Amino acid sequence: MQAYSLLAVVSSYVPLLDELCCRTALFVKNCLESDSPVVSTVARYGIYYGHMISYFSLNAFSAVPVDILSVTRHMVSHCANSHISTQHRASVLFLLELLFVREDVLSCPLLSTDDIDMFVDFICISRCE
Repeated sequence: MQAYSLLAVVSSYVPLLDELCCRTALFVKNCLESDSPVVSTVARYGIYYGHMISYFSLNAFSAVPVDILSVTRHMVSHCANSHISTQHRASVLFLLELLFVREDVLSCPLLSTDDIDMFVDFICISRCE
């Protein structure tokens, strides 16, 4: 699991690359469905004859079918969340609780500051590898 997925679980947003791909797909979709024949023709040419589609085949949500007209924010969010294991989600939520304890939002008298820092370092380093 990538380091960016820590933030995705804590914030409930999709990872940045997925968000950028989603916005790009929605832009292309709007261009394809444009009332302007010039805009829709140029977009269609870019999809069918240009290299625009290769961008979507290499993106972070490559498990999503590359039918640009079917891309929605809900679909991308669902796909990104389905790639996060229960164990990873539990680790991230534990990390969040540790950060709350470290910042005195929550209390846990059983853990010292050194213990908390050790757990935080362990979770962050093991998630990035």
